[in-house]
Amino acid sequence: MSAAILMMTYPNDGRKLQRLIIAILKQWLAKCVNRINYVKSYYLREGKLKRDEEKLLLIKTTQDKKEKLIAFIKKQHPYDTPELIWLQPEEVDEKYLKWLEA
Repeated sequence: MSAAILMMTYPNDGRKLQRLIIAILKQWLAKCVNRINYVKSYYLREGKLKRDEEKLLLIKTTQDKKEKLIAFIKKQHPYDTPELIWLQPEEVDEKYLKWLEA
């Protein structure tokens, strides 16, 4: 098995985001979630420049849980098209990987 990290943004709504994080962990879809506050996002939508304050999540999991995690997030996320970017680490500390897989 190998590690996978899902990078995802979420609207600046701390309570809903906290509930989502807790649900991800309680359902064993990930072993660790890092929440980074106050991310300024600039993007184009419908031809217009937009900017929002969002939260950034780094969700640490394993390859075998990717599909279930994505399905769960797509049901819970308020965006029609959430930012879901997978990072595939080339190397992971062996002890950390064992903890992640346990």
